[in-house]
Amino acid sequence: MTRTETADPRRWWILGVLSLALFAIVLNNGLLNVAIPQMMRSLDADVGQIQFIVDGYALALAGALLTAGTLSDRYGHKRATLLGTTVFGVGSLVGMTADGTGQLIAARILMGLGAACIMPGTLAVLVDVFPPAERARAIGVWSGCSALGVAAGPVVGGALVSHFWWGSIFLVNLVPVAVVLIAGALLLPESADPSPRRPDPVGALLGTGAMVGLVFGTIQASKHGWTSGWPVTGFTVAAVAGVCFVLWERRHPYPMVDFALLRRAPFIGASVSILLLMFGLAGTLFVLTQRLQFAFGYGPLRAGLAVMPVAFAVLLGTMVCPAVVRRAGPGGSVAVGLALGAAGVLVLGRVGEGYAPVLAGLVLAGIGFGLAMGPTTDVVMSLVPPERSGATGSLDMTMQEFGNALGVAVVGSVLAHSYTNAMADADRPQAARRTLESALALAERTGGDAGAALATAARSAFDHAAGVGLTVAAAGVAGGAAVAALLMPGRAGLGATAGEAGPPVADMGVPGAPAPKTSASEIPAGQTPVG
Repeated sequence: MTRTETADPRRWWILGVLSLALFAIVLNNGLLNVAIPQMMRSLDADVGQIQFIVDGYALALAGALLTAGTLSDRYGHKRATLLGTTVFGVGSLVGMTADGTGQLIAARILMGLGAACIMPGTLAVLVDVFPPAERARAIGVWSGCSALGVAAGPVVGGALVSHFWWGSIFLVNLVPVAVVLIAGALLLPESADPSPRRPDPVGALLGTGAMVGLVFGTIQASKHGWTSGWPVTGFTVAAVAGVCFVLWERRHPYPMVDFALLRRAPFIGASVSILLLMFGLAGTLFVLTQRLQFAFGYGPLRAGLAVMPVAFAVLLGTMVCPAVVRRAGPGGSVAVGLALGAAGVLVLGRVGEGYAPVLAGLVLAGIGFGLAMGPTTDVVMSLVPPERSGATGSLDMTMQEFGNALGVAVVGSVLAHSYTNAMADADRPQAARRTLESALALAERTGGDAGAALATAARSAFDHAAGVGLTVAAAGVAGGAAVAALLMPGRAGLGATAGEAGPPVADMGVPGAPAPKTSASEIPAGQTPVG
């Protein structure tokens, strides 16, 4: 009998270890966002450098995820999980002791590479130790820890930054890392694919190069203009690497991307929708945590507590999601969810004084994102047969992380460009090319009425720029809603989609949908990890 049929008696302890590993890698982004203002002061970093620090993690994770999943299948899922946790811990140590932006970017890249091994490894071990009757519940607990990480990250990060130094947000990672390494070595069983796919390092490098070039060019454009050397170089690298990636993958016997899926409207709709969802979510949190501290005068802990309701709203949206899917189908749920999310982000971009509008925008956006997250993954996984579920799941995670990186790059660049223009319009040429932090430092050195006026102008300019950036984030999410409505299956179209694909469709509460036969398709609607 297989392990899943004999039901490993340690499986719930194993689930605890796997969930803690996922919790740690999700927690990290929330920790970082609230520490941005203090990092800018301590490292004398501008918005562009902070964008690279944030995006280094997401790009490394997105670029390595498909290859890490393949290597995990070949060499063992336990080994991949423990190796990834070790690399994540080393990256945390480097980040904790960093004294410059270059070291901090390197630390974040290391952490992203570690997370790329952890995510597919933990899910594969979970699938291996739980029998089918318990697997959906176990995956729900595992992925629910991501929502807990999203909720806890800003609060824990705010508390640490308020009482210690910004490096403490990396120090706290070492506790779950140590627990996962020790408990994982004792509890996790080893498993591997008896017929693993060949790795494709060339394809991984080309795909990563395309993503990095696009993000690099976008970030540099805010500082140097769209037609200057650095942005043009970045976009050229992205275009060349992208074309080479397509040509290489079409000739590779085991391609990382199944190009047949790219001709399927439901796949395109679900993939673009989740990318734009993460684009809006990441861009919103990047801007909002700074706005609350710079423009509203919140401390790090208060800012973390102020952002926390979005995580609970996402959880509420996932709870309501199955009922919406039954009525409107997965496409309807995603379209409605992203429309609500766009409205919520737009509210955040228009808030004036007081926290009540911020809370309303966070709740509205969170519920909308919760309605949209699960059905996108379910649709993607329903389009492939069981033997391709692992690679397709990794591709779905890659789209999420790329959306995350692109959101920080685009929305952050709009923020920086709009701030510079607003300061110039306010007739503050001496501060127009400065960050808000350096402008406030200049105001303090100037002193008197002139210094106070400069500080007021800088805060007002940043508040205006944040509103512009959040409007761009809302537009991206709204675009995702339109894509979902046009391309993803509604209630009537779900059966036809399954019929085209051949394998069964994940049961998303639609009458007549057969029960899934594979582990990857058993993820309940709304239970997708939030990266």
